[in-house]
Amino acid sequence: MSWLIPGRLPQEGPEPKLGAGISRPRPKEVTREYRVQVTRPGCRPMRVTLPAPSKAKAITYCQNRWPDSTVEFLA
Repeated sequence: MSWLIPGRLPQEGPEPKLGAGISRPRPKEVTREYRVQVTRPGCRPMRVTLPAPSKAKAITYCQNRWPDSTVEFLA
């Protein structure tokens, strides 16, 4: 008998893409902290502080973690 990795249920949204360089910076990559607000359909907005090399990469990391979300930068 083998273990199966459970898939996400339809109400949980699309499958995230995770990994170094995809949803987070690569090890030893020069980064700075970005504060963003991530809003998913049917959920309250969440504020996240994440390390990224640029604003564009910060958006990419958020959209790979939460594919059905919208991202706004906070001051």
